[in-house]
Amino acid sequence: MTPLYNSRPWGNLPDGTLVDLITLTSTAGATAEISNYGGIIRSLTIPLANGFRRNVVLGYETPAEYAADTYYIGMTIGPYANRIRDGKFTLDGVQYLLEQNEGVNTLHGGVSGWHRAVFDYTQDGDALLLHRRSPDGEGGFPGNVDVCVRFFWQNPMTLAISYEADTDRPTVISMTQHSYFNLGAEDTILSHSLQLRAGRYILVDSDGLPTGEIAPTAGTTFDFQTMRPIENAYDHNFVLTTGVGPAATLTAPDGALVLDVFTDKPGLQLYTGAYLDTSFPTYGGLCLETQHFPDAPNIPLFPSAVVRPEQWYRSTTKFSFSAP
Repeated sequence: MTPLYNSRPWGNLPDGTLVDLITLTSTAGATAEISNYGGIIRSLTIPLANGFRRNVVLGYETPAEYAADTYYIGMTIGPYANRIRDGKFTLDGVQYLLEQNEGVNTLHGGVSGWHRAVFDYTQDGDALLLHRRSPDGEGGFPGNVDVCVRFFWQNPMTLAISYEADTDRPTVISMTQHSYFNLGAEDTILSHSLQLRAGRYILVDSDGLPTGEIAPTAGTTFDFQTMRPIENAYDHNFVLTTGVGPAATLTAPDGALVLDVFTDKPGLQLYTGAYLDTSFPTYGGLCLETQHFPDAPNIPLFPSAVVRPEQWYRSTTKFSFSAP
């Protein structure tokens, strides 16, 4: 019988650090390969109704390739997903200057984002727990932050990811998973069909940063309230409607796989891989990043991403697959 939890050495990072690859297997035979480097989901293989199996995420073969990656392939993102304007924010009257890694802006936590961390890890039953302490000032963010990310098969075809963080100073946190999904049958995801439970989306400027305005999706190319092919390039945050089922539903062109995404966060960033151009084809995968709104620390009208010492940051995302 295949063990439900298996850990093995994977390879070395450029600095010589050895990192591991942990395989979680569901009772239905679905497998998730996850590394303690960056919380990377290297592969996610789902059994189909016809008996075949399909890997549904983009991934590299070696840790060194991930260390050189600039697309955040499969990585766990923190402390703050998406963009922060001018690499700074003010909290309780104190201005914090962050690492700027996209022009003058901060993307996905900067150069020292948690996607570059080597986590400690433990086994908890059939679950994988990644944990580390992010020291005060890492990437410019305040607070010693204790982070724990748990990966587990909640049922035979649902991979759940729970995030927890505790801080000793007020800070901002918004974690997400940056897997690029391709449910198969096509080289690109443009002919995948998508439904988003979102009647509004966040307007952005030429740098992809929020203007502070939120607009209705109805009658625009951003309207995915009913299932339809993707067809175009997107890198936008959608305002989710709560209490109406999954935040997103993605269907393979051949109908052999369906992915439902569940979240407790207010936003979902749809990125269709328009900038992929080296190891993977342009539009070779799409990201469904559950998160707080981009640049929320600088836009008071957006839901707050502030976490204080007397609070915990907690969030769960579920990727639920079905093979009709």
